[in-house]
Amino acid sequence: MRLCKPSWIDEYINYTSEQESPRAFHEWVSIGVIGAAVGRNVYIPRVMYTIYPNLFIVLVAGSAKCRKSVSLGIGEKMLKSLQEPPMVFSQKITAEALIQSLQEAEKGGVCYGLILASELSVFMGHDAVRNGIIPILTDLYDSKDNWEYKTRSRGREKLKHVTISMLAASTKDWIKTSIPVEAIGGGFTSRVIFVFEDSPSKLVLFSDVVERHEEIKKRLLTDLETISKIKGEVRFSHEAKSLSYDWYTQEAANIRDEKVDGYYGRKHDTMFKVATILCLSEQDELVVQREHIQRALDMLERNEGSLTPTLETVASSEFGGNTEKVLQVIKRFGNISHMELLKKCWRYASATEFNEMMNTLLTSGEIECYLDKTNARWYKRKEGK
Repeated sequence: MRLCKPSWIDEYINYTSEQESPRAFHEWVSIGVIGAAVGRNVYIPRVMYTIYPNLFIVLVAGSAKCRKSVSLGIGEKMLKSLQEPPMVFSQKITAEALIQSLQEAEKGGVCYGLILASELSVFMGHDAVRNGIIPILTDLYDSKDNWEYKTRSRGREKLKHVTISMLAASTKDWIKTSIPVEAIGGGFTSRVIFVFEDSPSKLVLFSDVVERHEEIKKRLLTDLETISKIKGEVRFSHEAKSLSYDWYTQEAANIRDEKVDGYYGRKHDTMFKVATILCLSEQDELVVQREHIQRALDMLERNEGSLTPTLETVASSEFGGNTEKVLQVIKRFGNISHMELLKKCWRYASATEFNEMMNTLLTSGEIECYLDKTNARWYKRKEGK
């Protein structure tokens, strides 16, 4: 009998409610924790292929501002409390070492691991494509029964029934240095759920709810152990299938930016993975209900408002990246004079370049410009942006 009500995820959010990180970070970390705890024990039959509830989740926020590493650390401790925790990769690793470690992690004919990186750029390095990490992660995400990869030092490596998950954190600037332009679209980024937040949920310096936290933690640990032992095929209720089909036909009619085509092309499978984890969070019976599908879609949709801007950051030129920085300053202040804005941005833009950036932002409709009583120029974020 489950101790966490109404679900493990909701209890986890309750457990972390006094911590500063945004609620969305804790919600997605809890999703990642359950997916990592289950591994390949649970599978979701699709049309002529099979998927598993492994996910690549990346928390995106300013450095230290939203306590990304803290939110990841809470989930990590939960996972490490399991009797049989997954193998965790948290330090920079070569492609060959990752493959070898997955081989060593094999249990019962299954190779499974979790990348848990509080700094994505450190784990991947600046040459993530050349050193093979991004291509390997892209391939391993699909959880193949038979997987092969040719390494320089060890020849052809083979893994059977391999799956890998990721819980990581980054800033927009780190994403730009960690993920190359060629990984956008149908490759690595189409498999990643980016969770973007720009402010903490609250400011907390002291907490006096230690006893309450310990009680909740015990319930979470007990139920997570139960969840990690669930095995079998996921099924869908008639109502869950009906909602999924209605959404899928509607989504198929949408025209998307090419940068996010790959993500939306995979969204149905991502949705099924998240819905399965939501189901596991509530019950032992592997039957996904309508409410699990709806909550999964709602969670994904909340993230998608920042998806295209995030990928545009990766693909942007130096001028585009610096223009984005100027825009973020305007958003932070709400209203700011031309002179004050230039003072804050001169380090990466001359007066001429700055004027070009402002013209770009005004022409694209990102910001508005107005004059005060002294005819000084002021800028503000355009409403609805």
